[in-house]
Amino acid sequence: MWQLFRSRMYDRIARVEHVDHARKSAQHCIETLLTSQAKAYDYLPYFYSRVFEYEGSSRKIWWQFYGDNVGETIEVGNFDPKIATFWIDSDSRLKGVFLESGTPEEFSLLPKLARSQPIVDKAKLKSATSVEDALEIARSSL
Repeated sequence: MWQLFRSRMYDRIARVEHVDHARKSAQHCIETLLTSQAKAYDYLPYFYSRVFEYEGSSRKIWWQFYGDNVGETIEVGNFDPKIATFWIDSDSRLKGVFLESGTPEEFSLLPKLARSQPIVDKAKLKSATSVEDALEIARSSL
């Protein structure tokens, strides 16, 4: 299921394929119709997968993505044990972030970064020697 919506965060029409978006946009529409009060629809696009997480696995392979995949990409890590990708626009604003095999604390940082779209130091991010270092660089820009 996919829908198009005008993103306030990204000031453009975006295609979102997520059941959460379908439910929240429908709820927003019904609330608007019932109250006759139009409010902005504030939705942060995200995707996740736990398809490779299974009982007894020595490594939990799951990922989350928040934001938008536009701009320059900076990849950190080598899947041993994790990897992250950051999307940075021409103004050095972080637009989206992907993390695979992160900790719950690391995953909780992703929506904060994507929503606030901080200006990040691309040179520092590119020189990060680990995913943990890259996430700390991004966190410090909040």
